[in-house]
Amino acid sequence: MEWPRRTGKTSDIPCFSADDEYRYSHFTRGDAKKVKSYIKEILQHEQRTIEMKPDGTVIITPHLRQLPNEILAHIINHVLEVVPRYAFDNRRFAQQQNLYACTLVNKQFHSIANPLLWQEPVMGFDPTRDLHRLLDCLAVTQQPLGCYVRRLKLKNNFCTDATLLLLMSHLRRLETLSIENTAMFTDCAPITSISLQHLPRYCSQLTSLNLVNIILSDATIRAIGQHCRRLDEFAVHSSVGLCDDVFSALSNCPLKRLDLSYDYTKGTLTEKMVMDMTHFQDLTDLCLSLFEPSSLIMTLANNLQHNNTTTTIPWRHLKTIKLDLCDDIDDATFICFVKAHPHLQAIRLKQATLTDASLDAIAMSLRDLRQLTLVRVHGISSYGVRRLIQSCQGLVLVQFLKCKKIVATDFLGTRTTVQINCT
Repeated sequence: MEWPRRTGKTSDIPCFSADDEYRYSHFTRGDAKKVKSYIKEILQHEQRTIEMKPDGTVIITPHLRQLPNEILAHIINHVLEVVPRYAFDNRRFAQQQNLYACTLVNKQFHSIANPLLWQEPVMGFDPTRDLHRLLDCLAVTQQPLGCYVRRLKLKNNFCTDATLLLLMSHLRRLETLSIENTAMFTDCAPITSISLQHLPRYCSQLTSLNLVNIILSDATIRAIGQHCRRLDEFAVHSSVGLCDDVFSALSNCPLKRLDLSYDYTKGTLTEKMVMDMTHFQDLTDLCLSLFEPSSLIMTLANNLQHNNTTTTIPWRHLKTIKLDLCDDIDDATFICFVKAHPHLQAIRLKQATLTDASLDAIAMSLRDLRQLTLVRVHGISSYGVRRLIQSCQGLVLVQFLKCKKIVATDFLGTRTTVQINCT
């Protein structure tokens, strides 16, 4: 873009200006003081280049003003589309292209956009090539770009144990890491504890760790608990059971969200595991899938509450609980648990032996409840569900899946702010 230029002669010729306040200024050859005052005023008004020609012509060229960094940061944030946490990678890739374009505008844009560009490197359509480019950039650049990386998602179809070992030494400030073995039954070698056991020592600032189809060794779990003292979210999906000491090894981690699930086989939940979990007093989200018996979560928590030797309610800040294989959770167990955890906002139970009495207890105790999902719970009735919906004004979603007494047509005319799924 070519900026307009302001010109003026020291003879009795008007000065041409892009600004209204200077458009009709006149100079004469004897008005040196006026010329100097004018130039000084212009320079204070905005950044300009002043050039004096031999014939007395003054050429004033405006330049783009430097915006405050705070305003520039807002501009770049508007350029970026907010991407949901689990959005497809191609959307994140497009977001990174926009950020890269911002870094090319000028030095000021580069200083603001470049750290954002490196916060979450995204692998494109050729992830193996992109990962090796990332390693090359981290290794050869004079500026330690790895210090900007906060979030990373890796899969074993482009990342190996050897690559991960090379990568982690550059990511000392990594906060969120997701690693997935997507090709369990192909020629792609899985990412294993050979590399993972060294990860916590390099990436001690981790706050969120999500591992899918990865078999964790005892040494890896101990290393996570020893080095990752800021870890508040831990998610593991595996086909092999976790050791009995897993939660005692993680006792130094301030866990708030715990999500553990199995693939095909059932995992064993022991009393020791549950008792060790009670040390995570800041826990807000607890999700266990295919753990048996899941009823230990509620029964042991209830027992601790009624034990005269303690006044501490386990997980007093709990907002979400999702449990499978809940055959031993009856009305008495469930009602006692929900009364002790009034901040619950989302509940999902499978195969619990509940009746309408539990629904009434929810209506009485859980004023903040937003979502309720019951799977194969055959003791509840449509009448009890309608009463629950009328009482819990905050409910936005209720799901009753494969519950024998629940029929979708029974809820015609129910308030439209609630989404009801019955299948």
